[in-house]
Amino acid sequence: LCSVRYTGVAGAAFRQEQHRRTVPPGQEETVTMTVTYTEYQPHVGDQDALKLTVAGAVQETGQVLAKELRVRLHTPELTLTVWG
Repeated sequence: LCSVRYTGVAGAAFRQEQHRRTVPPGQEETVTMTVTYTEYQPHVGDQDALKLTVAGAVQETGQVLAKELRVRLHTPELTLTVWG
């Protein structure tokens, strides 16, 4: 997991995990990684995103598969109601 600047330049990875799974053909498996604000906040600016890269290999052939997911961070909307 790393930050990606609004220019597209990726920062250094600040979180790495390794999981070994055997997934039978035609099936899926979910791996969850929770990242807290205090963990990613020092690595991102106002216009940045987070990039998650996942890689795996087919045991029988050695073929390597990789996928990237970018998550754009947004500041939540703030609504004020003034009474009187």
